[in-house]
Amino acid sequence: MTVEDFDEFIDDVDSSVIAAFQEKEIIDPKAVKPEGWDDDEDGEWSAPTIENPVLTAFNSVSGANYGYRFAYTTAPEVLAKLKCKSQGLFLYRSPKFVSPKDGDRPRERFPSAELSDSAVSNWLKAKAQPLVGIFNHNTKERYAGPVLVVFMNLDFEKNEKTISYVLKRMRKVAAGYKPAKGAKGLAFAVAPLADMSYELGDYGLASKSTASDVLFGIRTGSNYDFTYYSSAEFDPAVKFDAKSLGAFAEAFSKGELKPYVKPAAEPEPPADDDEPSDEEAEEPKDEM
Repeated sequence: MTVEDFDEFIDDVDSSVIAAFQEKEIIDPKAVKPEGWDDDEDGEWSAPTIENPVLTAFNSVSGANYGYRFAYTTAPEVLAKLKCKSQGLFLYRSPKFVSPKDGDRPRERFPSAELSDSAVSNWLKAKAQPLVGIFNHNTKERYAGPVLVVFMNLDFEKNEKTISYVLKRMRKVAAGYKPAKGAKGLAFAVAPLADMSYELGDYGLASKSTASDVLFGIRTGSNYDFTYYSSAEFDPAVKFDAKSLGAFAEAFSKGELKPYVKPAAEPEPPADDDEPSDEEAEEPKDEM
């Protein structure tokens, strides 16, 4: 990985997890010269190499945390950029969503040289999402508590101005709902409307244009046992701005919202038993 590769990798809508260490293989510290080894006859003995235990642990961690973006590097220039002299595990929040002035830290470092699946998993769950983050196929299950989701066009090239407008107002509201000690708070996230439109019905929302709509609702629960709240049910004429978003979030926090209930699917009409079967329809009729 070059510095250019590193910069390109972290420039994503999701967070990036990067392990840094000096070499892929190391001399086996447990290797012992075999008894009876004769340098004259067997050659000069040298200890075998093994995979760097840090890389082995990193591969286990990355396999155990589906949905996160992992990479590793041994390049000296990248280690220098990371200010890492030997080894470390780093989390970079998405530069497209991170907002230092709102309290987001662009980077986090895992606080131990020892990597374990459970410890890293808990660290990622606690650190990966900024104040307002992405809500998509890979990240949505990271939100174990209530999350207010704004569905919109997330094309950063063609819709940058609107995205900036939405994120600025979301952060203004989200700052007042950061989790306190002992409380889950209310998370805030944006979802790509074109990719996640199939979920709109769960929230009681409907899109007229995936290019310009800005729709929002709240999801609570976890492990696929979710309850949804619809901004359209809260106010049928609601339009996105800081005031309407704040009012919706406040109503939820006060327990004033009723969960949205999907209308039951209409049953299929019963088959008409009076209709002749194919065989009956093909039978010749007696002439009169």
